[in-house]
Amino acid sequence: MEATIRKDDDRRVTLILDGRLDTSVTQQTEKEVEPLFDFVNCEIIIDCSRLEYISSSGLRLLMAINQRCIAQHCDLYIKGLQPTVHDVFQTTGFVHLFKFK
Repeated sequence: MEATIRKDDDRRVTLILDGRLDTSVTQQTEKEVEPLFDFVNCEIIIDCSRLEYISSSGLRLLMAINQRCIAQHCDLYIKGLQPTVHDVFQTTGFVHLFKFK
């Protein structure tokens, strides 16, 4: 699992998730995304186009990111869900908890 933060411009930041976001990597990924919260009043996009799998611990991490974004007055969007990952979002109801691009 690789998490890359890319500052697109003054108002937009992208978090790229690449690989499998499961229990074995969630704690490390949580540390890797910490710099994301240095940004305030901006748009944060989580690019999942390279995300192959997400477990319940990965979903919890996304919820934690969402809560931190709200506290930082950032708008959070998810884009590029692969069909298998989208199915997990659909089954768990997470499609109603996030905004998508």
